[in-house]
Amino acid sequence: MNIEAQKNKWPKSGAVALGVAIATLIFVFRFTAAVALLVVVLLFFLYPLHRNHRLLLAAFALFAAVVLIPIDVYVPGFNGPLVNSKHSGLRFVRVIYGFTAGPTDGTEAILGGCKVGPHASRWRLVWD
Repeated sequence: MNIEAQKNKWPKSGAVALGVAIATLIFVFRFTAAVALLVVVLLFFLYPLHRNHRLLLAAFALFAAVVLIPIDVYVPGFNGPLVNSKHSGLRFVRVIYGFTAGPTDGTEAILGGCKVGPHASRWRLVWD
């Protein structure tokens, strides 16, 4: 087999891993997971340039970790209202789900809506 032809091949399991990752992102949508998947896709398509299999595996492991950790980034127009905000800067705020739910003790929270998915974020990183 020609060595030059062998250098430009993508990993054989890469297409399957990308398919599983995209399906996972559709089921468990988080902005941090979308960014991590974008990194995996870019590294996969640039594989003939860097040919670093460990880097590709590390990026996929980062994507899997981001999907499993119940933390996401707060996007003001997408995630629901931030209530009782008395702080500014970078911080973690808990998300409260439920139709009539709200913080009864006056603490800062994000109202997440009525429906709770099995992989809903419990905390969001807020910066204002």
